[in-house]
Amino acid sequence: MTVVIAILGLIFLIVIHELGHMLVAKALGVRVPEFGIFFPPAIFKKKIGETVYSINAIPLGGFAKMAGMDDEEKGPDTYPAKPPWRRALIIFAGPFTNILAAVIILAVVYMVSGVITGTTTQVQQVVPHSFASKAGVKPGDKIVSVNGTTTNKWSVFQKNISRHDPGDHVTLVVKRDGHEKQFSGRLGKDPQNPKQALVGVEAKPVRTTYGPIKSFGLAVEQIGRVTGALGSFFGQVITGEKSFSKNVSGPVGIVAISSASVSQGFFPSLLAFISLNLALFNLIPILPLDGGHLAVILAEKIRGRPVSKETVMKIAAVGLALFVVFFVFVTYSDLSKIFSGQPFIPNR
Repeated sequence: MTVVIAILGLIFLIVIHELGHMLVAKALGVRVPEFGIFFPPAIFKKKIGETVYSINAIPLGGFAKMAGMDDEEKGPDTYPAKPPWRRALIIFAGPFTNILAAVIILAVVYMVSGVITGTTTQVQQVVPHSFASKAGVKPGDKIVSVNGTTTNKWSVFQKNISRHDPGDHVTLVVKRDGHEKQFSGRLGKDPQNPKQALVGVEAKPVRTTYGPIKSFGLAVEQIGRVTGALGSFFGQVITGEKSFSKNVSGPVGIVAISSASVSQGFFPSLLAFISLNLALFNLIPILPLDGGHLAVILAEKIRGRPVSKETVMKIAAVGLALFVVFFVFVTYSDLSKIFSGQPFIPNR
């Protein structure tokens, strides 16, 4: 079920991207003969007004076919007949819709579930087979002290435990249903760092929710920070500081990560960041991506005359070939991670 929800979420992002193109195209007088989810061959088609709406078999994206854009059709309602600024708006509408969706999704998250702004000394989860689990600590218990040292903050509790080594004997006092209970035993060790002592409890986070205006502002700020981080990341990939194959996922990896996020409760936030990634990826100035079409329009403005359709088609063919190679590479990388047991999201 989590996989189905993840796939539906990704389809939603594709649909709104293409809807952005279609709605702005129609608003600016361009006829849209077909609006498709995925690529042909078609599984389902239905004509509403002047547009055929289709669901297709190859899950590599979607399309809003505009009159005259990929054929020789001419007329006042075709894409080539419109001035450059209108064509640029039509092209940019897809990525912009994804950016707007990312902001709206994050804003809703801030309003409904909020963000973690701290932690309490109340136990939210007990790690199985840990010291806390064997001693009898339960979720909901509030940690009062460790070896007689009062812990009124989670950071104080962590600091106290950090002074101990695995195997050290400690006494833990918690408050449960208004009464204090005492547990004693030897600390375990962190599987990720065997030299570090582990109690085996996770703190209950403090979540803060915000009003609509504040949430929207925070969402815009977060999208800005993530965009900057992505730019820095790609710079590190280009310079070789980071591995491309280990840090980039294709459709298989995205579905796997999204599926896990559904069960862990952070799928909406992840969906927002995938939407942003989709927008930024489409703005890369390579045909047939949206950024490539914007680059062609810019070249037309600089040259003072249109770029020939033959030239555009040749560049697009090269770009499509690169895109297919990229798709095959990231899919191979995703499958390799599955079979080798590597995480889709690196620990570092």
